[in-house]
Order: sequence, then structure tokens, then C-alpha cells
Amino acid sequence: MSGLPVLIVQVGFIVVFSAPVWLAARIVGADHPTLIRSALSLFFGVIGAIVAVAVGGGFALLIAPIAFLLAFKLILGTSLFGSIGIALVALIGYAAMVHFIGAAFTVSGTGVST
Repeated sequence: MSGLPVLIVQVGFIVVFSAPVWLAARIVGADHPTLIRSALSLFFGVIGAIVAVAVGGGFALLIAPIAFLLAFKLILGTSLFGSIGIALVALIGYAAMVHFIGAAFTVSGTGVST
């Protein structure tokens, strides 16, 4: 695949992975609960986690979640406890996605089958 179909697939993945954060921001009552800001908060959270791994080494397991919490707080406009709530509700959303979507795929020793 190349060109426009790849772009459409990438946008689809961004929307799918940003949707639980967007829903969590709406539930928590963030100031700016938009899908674009949710995608940006995930992007900057990943950048912060990469920096945490590069700088922190072994402490990255402690620093990386703080990067996501700060991204939720600053970009979505919520408090520190609100960002923790966003992280927990989004985690539940990701678990539900894996449960319902992941049930359609099985991984065996010969590869992925549907």
C-alpha cells in the first residue's frame, strides 16, 4: 500500500488510539476534551516517555507515566487528579478494545490467523 490508502489507515489508527483518551477527558470534565487534543497529548506523552528512557535509564518506568500525566494535564486542561482519572479510564477503554477486537484474532505458532 502506498499513497492515500496508507494515510487513511494512519488516520484511522490515530483516531482509534485517541478515542479512549477523548472519552476519558469528557468523563473527567477536562477543559479541552477534543479528539485532536487527545491525539496531541498521546503524541507528546510518547515523546516524553522516549526522553525519559534516554535520560532516566532504569528510572524510566517511574518517569514515563509522569510524562503522560503531564501531557494530559497541560494539553487537555485538567488537574493532576483529573489526568490520573483520564489515564485510568483510557486504560479501561484500551482493555475493552483488546477484549472485543482482539477476540477476533488468534496467534498461533504458525502466525496470526483469523
